Amino acid sequence: MYLYMFVVLFLALYGGIGWYIGLRTAQWLAAVLPRPVPTGLYWAAVAFLALAFPVSRMAGAWLPLRATELLARIGAWWMTALVYVMPALLLIDLVRILIRGVRLAAPGLVPDLNLVRGTGAAVLLAYAAVLLYGSWAARTPVVTRYELTIPKPAGPYRELNVVLVSDTHLGTIIGKGRLQGLVDRVNGLQPDLVLLAGDIIDDDFRPFVARDMAAVLRQIQAPLGVYGVLGNHDDGAENLPAYRAALAQAGVRMLVDEWVEVDGAFYLVGRNDRSRGPAPLEQVLQGVDPSRPILLMDHQPDRLDEAVAAGVDLQVSGHTHRGQVWPGRLLTDRIFEVDWGYLQKGGTQFVVSQGWGTWGPPIRVGTRSEIVQIHIRFA
Repeated sequence: MYLYMFVVLFLALYGGIGWYIGLRTAQWLAAVLPRPVPTGLYWAAVAFLALAFPVSRMAGAWLPLRATELLARIGAWWMTALVYVMPALLLIDLVRILIRGVRLAAPGLVPDLNLVRGTGAAVLLAYAAVLLYGSWAARTPVVTRYELTIPKPAGPYRELNVVLVSDTHLGTIIGKGRLQGLVDRVNGLQPDLVLLAGDIIDDDFRPFVARDMAAVLRQIQAPLGVYGVLGNHDDGAENLPAYRAALAQAGVRMLVDEWVEVDGAFYLVGRNDRSRGPAPLEQVLQGVDPSRPILLMDHQPDRLDEAVAAGVDLQVSGHTHRGQVWPGRLLTDRIFEVDWGYLQKGGTQFVVSQGWGTWGPPIRVGTRSEIVQIHIRFA
């Protein structure tokens, strides 16, 4: 019952925002074009843009893959309008209301100017600038480096070069070409160990299989292996054996509430995502020797106290995207104790990535696409 109510309210809000943007855009087009745009054709185009993303997500399984990919990309760009054009239009309308109020209170004080053309052009140029900058920030990843010390022996290893990648969101929007660029950058860092901290797949597993992205992932070169955990968007995880087999073909070993001993030197633990009913961490760690280093992957950085209590030495996470588009980072900063970067709590060190890929709008504003390199020294 509550789910249906939420869906209805969400669709009403989503549709209302789309109608408002369409209405204000129609007013601007009427002011700048020599001939009016056919009303029916115009609103059909607006409806197509607004419905593209929901249809690609909810009905994508029944559509040809190319159609789903096209709808997802079109709808993702439309979502950027919801984030930035809508507030700009509301601000303009607020100013218009204030000007009308001043005119009523003091006639003649404010000249009677038609600002539709100027304000519409300003919003369009600002929106174009956001799209250009945001696309660049999302497609040009930075490498963030950390130097850490774990005061435990790790067999023959004195140092470890770990590369962390989270939130690749491979699927209808982020495809094989961009994945190849990621693999090349990762291999250029010459990692000993590569960790994929969840949301490897973006809600639709078909593009990963159909576009043979596994062949690209298999190119990652890491002597100690490539490991991954589940995130909240990893479609296919409901059929976990098949999902693990598909990732294994890509050279990725998935750890789901389990641990492995890596080269007899340290432990690597993978937690199930909190959205999937994970086991208690204390139970997951049964059989682990606490005198040796314990590295933990947990997609969402919101169970920090459990890691500290369990004696984990290093936890790596993603999920937050650091808000991805401003002002989203103001929200993630309040939700998570650490939404990006480094934190030490008790005897546990935490590193949270803002993610390599994107969800929804394929842009980043106020954040950057990121690959994390962690240089660990063992004492």
